[in-house]
Amino acid sequence: MKVELNNNDEKMKTAYNEAKTDIANLLGWFECEMQKEPAKLNWAHIGTLNKVKCDLLETLSFLSGFSEAMIEDGLAEARIDTETQQ
Repeated sequence: MKVELNNNDEKMKTAYNEAKTDIANLLGWFECEMQKEPAKLNWAHIGTLNKVKCDLLETLSFLSGFSEAMIEDGLAEARIDTETQQ
């Protein structure tokens, strides 16, 4: 039995899917930006990346329900795994 959605439900589903699509596209854009390397690295570049990382940690914590500390622990473990594979 198919349940018909009312107009509000359709609008809500459309808005939800648009938000998800926008987020996926933004993540792709982030991936492109992360491929770029500055001509001459300086500490301002590191500060900028750390600010973005902090904002992403906060956002992921909000979205997932995991604490920022738990996510940071996962990042630390991923760095260790990467180092041991090299």
